[in-house]
Amino acid sequence: MFRWSDRGAPDAAPDDRALAARNAATQAFLALDDEQRAAATAVDAAEELGSADRAAGRRLVDAWRQVADLGDHATEAYLGATTDTPPGRGTATADERATAEIERAREAIRRFRASHARVLDEAAHLVTGLPRAVHEARVALVEARAAVAGPPAAGSSGGEHVRSRRAEERLADAERAAARLDSPGLRERRDAVARTLELAREALALAADAPRTAAQVRTALSSVATRRAAAQTRTERIPPALSSLRREFSEKCSRDLDDAEPRARAALSAADAAVADAERLAVAGDWDDAADRIAAARAELGRAEERADAVTDRLTELREVRADPARQAADTRFVVRDAQRLVVDRGLVAEFGPVLDAQSVRLQNAVDRLDGVHPDYWFYLTELRGIRDRVRQVVERVRAGAGR
Repeated sequence: MFRWSDRGAPDAAPDDRALAARNAATQAFLALDDEQRAAATAVDAAEELGSADRAAGRRLVDAWRQVADLGDHATEAYLGATTDTPPGRGTATADERATAEIERAREAIRRFRASHARVLDEAAHLVTGLPRAVHEARVALVEARAAVAGPPAAGSSGGEHVRSRRAEERLADAERAAARLDSPGLRERRDAVARTLELAREALALAADAPRTAAQVRTALSSVATRRAAAQTRTERIPPALSSLRREFSEKCSRDLDDAEPRARAALSAADAAVADAERLAVAGDWDDAADRIAAARAELGRAEERADAVTDRLTELREVRADPARQAADTRFVVRDAQRLVVDRGLVAEFGPVLDAQSVRLQNAVDRLDGVHPDYWFYLTELRGIRDRVRQVVERVRAGAGR
C-alpha cells in the first residue's frame, strides 16, 4: 500500500496547515453531501405531493436545480483538490479553496430550505414517517381482521360471535386499500395509509359494536310492534273524525284530508313489510341491515300517525275556533298592535309600519269572511296563523336592528 511517507521527499511531508485544510475540506464535503442528499429527497417528495399545483412544483424544482448545481461544482472542486493528492506542502491552498466553495454551496442549501421551509419540512416529515405509518396501517388491518372474524364478542347472546355485515364490508375495502401500501409513488402510499387506517378502524369499531346493535334490534322489534298497534288505533279514528268534519264544517275545511285514511293505511303496510324484513335479517344475524329496516318501519309509522293526527287535530281546532272565533281574532290583533308599538318606539314606522298595517287589513278581511252561510273556519285559522308568523318576522328584524 502506498503511503505518503514512502515518497521520502522532504517537500512532500504534510505540515499542520495542510493537514488541517484537508481535514476541514473533508468534513465540509461530508456535511454537504448529507445536506444536499436530504434536500434533494425533500424536493422530490414535495414535487410529487404537490402535483395538483404543477406550476408551484416546477418553480420549486427549478430553484433547487440552481442550488444543486452549486453543490455539484463544490463537489467537483473538492474531488479535484483531493483525489490522488495527499496533503502536503502546496495542497493547503487548493483544499481551502474547495472548502470555501463547499461552504458557499451549503449556505445556498440553507437559504433554499429556509425559503421553502413549510413545503420541504412537510415532505421530509412524510418521507421519514411513512415507514412507521405503513406499519401502523398493517397492524390496524390485522386487528380489524381479528375483530371481524375472530373470537366471540363479549356480551353477545349465548357467547356466540355476532357478525356485522358493515364491518365485513369495511374490512374488504381496507384490504383493497392496503394492496397499495407498497406502491412506488409517495402520494399513492400516503393515500393508501390514510385510507387503510380509516377503513380498518371503522371495521374494528363496527365489529365491536355488533353485540350492542344485536341487542338494540331485539328490543326495537318489540317496541315497534307496540307502536304499530297504537298507530293502527289512531288510523281507525280517521273515518269517524273525517265524517264529523264533513258534517259540521264546509267542504273546504277538510278537502286536503280526503286521502288521509288510504295514505295512513299504506304507511302501515309499508311498516309491516319493513318489520318483516328486519325479523328475517335478525334471524340471519345481519343486525346492521335489520337496524336499518327497523328505522324504516318507524319512519312509516310516523307517517301513519301524522295522517291520523292531521284529521283528529283539525276537528279539534275547528271546533275550538267555531266556539269562539272572536278570541282567535283578539289574540292576533294584540300581536299586531304590540308589534306596532315596538316599531313606533324604535323609530322604524316608515320601514315596517306599512307591513304591519297590511296585517291588520288581512285580519279584518278574515273576520269578515266568517259572516257567510258556510264559514271557512280552516281558512280563518290558517290566515290568522299566517298573520302572526309575518308579524313575528317583523319583530325579529326590528329587534335585530334591521333598517338602521
